Amino acid sequence: MTNQKWKMMVVPETHWDREWYLTFQQFRRRLVRLVDKLLNILENDERYKYFCLDGQTVVLEDYLEIRPENRQRIADLVRAGRLFVGPWYVLPDEFLVSGEALIHNILLGHKIAGEFGHVMRAGYVPDPFGHISQLPQILAGFDLPSALFMRGVGNELDEADNEFWWQAPDGTQVLGVHLIDTYCNGANLGGERWGGQSTAHPATMLEKALERFREERDSLSKKAATSYLLLNNGCDHLEPQPELPDMIEYANQRLEDMEVVHSNYEAYSQAVLAEAGELAMVQGELHNGKYQFLLSGVFSARMYIKQANEHCQSLLEKWAEPFSALAWLEGATYEQSLLWQAWRHLLHNHPHDSICGCSIDQVHKEMLPRFWQAEQIGEILFDESAQHLSALAKIEKPPVPEDCVYARKVVVFNPHNWQRREPVAVQLRAPISPNQKPRDVVARNAAGEVVPSQIVRQQVSEYEAGIPEDKLLWEAEVLIAADVPPLGFAAYSLVTDNSGRQFNDSGLRAGANWLENEYVRVEAQANGTLSITDKASGLVYDGCHLLEDTEDAGDEYDYSPAVQSTTLTSAASSARISLIERGPVRATLHVDLTLQLPVSLTGDRRSRAEQSVACPVSTFVSLTADSPRVSFQTTVDNQAHDHRLRVWFPTGCEVDNCYAEGQFDVITRSLDLPQAAGWFQPPQPTKPTQGFVDVNDGQRGLGICTVGLPEYEIVREGNQAIIALTLLRCVGWLSRDDLLTRPGNAGPKTATPDAQCLGKHTFRYALVPHQSDWLSAQMWKHSAGEKVPLRAVTSDLGEAGDYEQLSFLTVEPDELVVTCLKKAERDEALIVRFYNISEQPITGHVTCYRQITSAELVNLNEQPTAALNIDGEGRIELPEVPARRIVTVALRFDH
Repeated sequence: MTNQKWKMMVVPETHWDREWYLTFQQFRRRLVRLVDKLLNILENDERYKYFCLDGQTVVLEDYLEIRPENRQRIADLVRAGRLFVGPWYVLPDEFLVSGEALIHNILLGHKIAGEFGHVMRAGYVPDPFGHISQLPQILAGFDLPSALFMRGVGNELDEADNEFWWQAPDGTQVLGVHLIDTYCNGANLGGERWGGQSTAHPATMLEKALERFREERDSLSKKAATSYLLLNNGCDHLEPQPELPDMIEYANQRLEDMEVVHSNYEAYSQAVLAEAGELAMVQGELHNGKYQFLLSGVFSARMYIKQANEHCQSLLEKWAEPFSALAWLEGATYEQSLLWQAWRHLLHNHPHDSICGCSIDQVHKEMLPRFWQAEQIGEILFDESAQHLSALAKIEKPPVPEDCVYARKVVVFNPHNWQRREPVAVQLRAPISPNQKPRDVVARNAAGEVVPSQIVRQQVSEYEAGIPEDKLLWEAEVLIAADVPPLGFAAYSLVTDNSGRQFNDSGLRAGANWLENEYVRVEAQANGTLSITDKASGLVYDGCHLLEDTEDAGDEYDYSPAVQSTTLTSAASSARISLIERGPVRATLHVDLTLQLPVSLTGDRRSRAEQSVACPVSTFVSLTADSPRVSFQTTVDNQAHDHRLRVWFPTGCEVDNCYAEGQFDVITRSLDLPQAAGWFQPPQPTKPTQGFVDVNDGQRGLGICTVGLPEYEIVREGNQAIIALTLLRCVGWLSRDDLLTRPGNAGPKTATPDAQCLGKHTFRYALVPHQSDWLSAQMWKHSAGEKVPLRAVTSDLGEAGDYEQLSFLTVEPDELVVTCLKKAERDEALIVRFYNISEQPITGHVTCYRQITSAELVNLNEQPTAALNIDGEGRIELPEVPARRIVTVALRFDH
C-alpha cells in the first residue's frame, strides 16, 4: 500500500516459557517480579493502556499461587480491558499433542480467563514450531477470528502479504498474520533493556525508539495488506517498559506518515479485518523454515516424553472422560474438577519447550511426575466409572468345574464408535491351594458360546496380604477374543478349567519362525527382518523391520549427520528367533539380536568413534486371529551416545506422496522437499504423525501405526518408498552452532546428558498391508486399535444387570470419528464431538440408548449454534458434514 498514513499498533507483551533453560521455579521467580511491576504500572499510569500476558492463562495460576492477594487487582484490570489474558491455558506445541488436547487447552483457557472477566479474542500463537492444518478451524470454533504466529512459513506467502486468509481442510478460514519480523520486533524499545533497567539516557532512549519505529515501518510496510502495522513490544521473559507512553508520544510528534498507537491484539485483528479487501488464501499446515528456524528434530528428542504423553492423552480422552460421562447418565457423580485437575497436569507438559524435549535435563525430570499425576487421576476415574457401568451387564452363569479357582463376570468396554473384534487382556487374581494351579480358562459370551481365550502369563506367589496363610496367590493375564459394540460394552464369563478342552480352530497358525492368519503370513528371516505376505493380493513385503542407525551430531532441536557420516543396519545380524506364544487368540515370535554401535562421536564430532558398544534389541512380533495388523513391541537397551535409531518398512510402491494422521486430519505430504534457496533453515525430510503413516499407489499400500512415536521419514530407495520410523534420537546438547542442518544456535549451548536416553526403552507400533488406499483400508481404525486396546473390568457372576451388550451411543457412518464424549461445562448436556475423516461430504446420524429430548449443534466452547432434528426413531439427523469438518453436538435427556 502506498500514499497513505500508516498506523503502527504497538502491543506490549511478554512471551513466557514456563521452563526451558531454567526450571519452572526459577522462571516463576522472574514471573512474580514481572507481574508485580506490571500491576503497578497499569494502576499508576493511565497512559500505559494495555498489556498482553502471552495469550495463556497458566501464568495467572503460577503467579497467584505466590501472590493470592492480588487476584482482585488482576481481575479489575482484565475487566477494564487493559490486561489481556487467554485464550489458551498454555501455549502448546501443536504437532506433538492431540487435537482434543488442543481443544481442552483452549476450553480451559476460556474458563479461567472468563473468571477474570474477559477472554482475549485473538488466536495468539507466537512461537510454536510450525502450525497444524486444522488450527484455523479450532480457533474459529472458539470465535477467535485470527491467528498471529511467527514460525512455519515456507514459500506459501511469496505472492501474499503478511496478512492473509488461512483455510483449514474443511474450508473454515481465519485471518492469518505472519509475524515476519518475529514476535520480538519491538522488544527493548529505546536500546538494550534487560531486567527492567534502562541502559540508555532518557533522551537517547526516545530517539532510539523513534529510529526503531521507522525501521519497522519500512520493513513491515513492504508486505502489508492494510494500513495497520504490528509492533510487538516484548520478547521471551521481558518485563514491561514503563517509558512506552513517552516513546509513543515522542514519535507521534515527529512522524508525519505514521501514527503510533498503544494497542492490543484484539484491536489489531479487528482493524485489519475491517480494512482488508481481497487477501491471498493459504491452505493447510505451515511447517517450513523460510523465515525462522523450524526445529523439526524435536519430534524425536527424548522419545520417552512423547510416549508418556500419548499414554496420558489416550487415558483421559478415551477412558476417564467419556466413561465418567456415561456413568453420569446412569446416576454417578461427574467429577468435573478432578478431570480438569488431570488435564491441568497433562497440559503443563504441552508447551513447546516441554513436550518437544528441548530443555535442560531438570525440566524434563520434573515433567514425569505431572504425567504420573494425570495417569493416577485418570485410572481412578475410569475404574470407578467402569465398575458403576458394569452393573448394567448381565451374563448367564456358566458351568463351573469343581476344581475351579476363578469364576467372574467380565465386562469389556469399547471407547470407539465402531464395532471392535479384538483381544482384550483380563488380569486375574485368586487364592489357590498348593498344586491347584489352573491349566486353562474358558470364556463364554452372553449366548453361552465358548469364545477363544488363552492364558498368556501366570505366576504363583507364596504369600500376599489378604491371602490366607495356607493359600498361594495365583495371578494371570488372559486374552479373550472380544466382540464389542460401538461406544459400549459386552459381557462375558470367565472360569478356570482343567479339563484340557480344545477350541474350535480360529484360523491362527504359528511355527518356529512364522505366523499366519487368513489375512497375512509373517516369516522371520535369519537376520531378524520379516517377510510379510498380503494373502489377498499375494504381494510379499521383504526386509520389513530392518534396524538402521546413523550418528547424530545435532542437538535437542535438530538432527544432523556428521561430516563423515556412517550408517549401520541389522542386515548382517544373526538373530535368535523363537515362537513364544501360540493360541487361538494371539501368536507371538520373539526376535532377539544385538547391534554393535559406535560408543559416541569422535572428540571433534566429525565422525563416529571406532570403539563400539553392544545394544541388545528384543522384538515381540504378534498376530491375532481376526486382523491383518502385525503388532510389534521392541525393547532397546541403548548404551550408545550421539545416534539415531530407526526401523525400516519397505512398501514396494513408487509414489510421490504419503499420508499421515494428524489432528482431525489426514495430511497428504509430498515426498519432494520444497525449493529452499536462501531459507533461514533448510527443509528436512522427517515429518510428524499423530497415529498412522501410509504409503500406497491406489492399488496397494502399507500403513504403519505408531504409539507415541511421532517422527517418520519416507526414504526413496530405487523405485520404492520406505517408511522409516524413528525409535530413538540420542544427543547431549540443548543447542549447538555446528550442525549441518541448521545455521547457528537455537538456544543456549547447554549440556543435556539425559537426552542421550541411555538404558532400556520399549516401543509399540504395527504394520498393516492393504489393498487400495488408506481410506478404503480404514487405517484410522487400525491406528486407534493399536493405541487404545479394549479394556475390561471383572465382578461377581451373581451381579446381573439388564444388558448382555450395550452401545451407549452410535455415530454413523464410521467415517464420522468420535474424538470426545464428556459432560457439558455449564449445563446438564452430554457433549459429543466427531469429525469427518473422509475426503467427501457425508450425512449421518447419532443415536443413544436413552431417549434424547433435545439436541443442538454447539461450537467448541459449547455455545449453541443450531437446533437438530430428532426423527421418529429417536435418531438425531445430522446435516451434511463436509470433509474434515469438526462437529460438536449437545444432547439433553430427561433425568
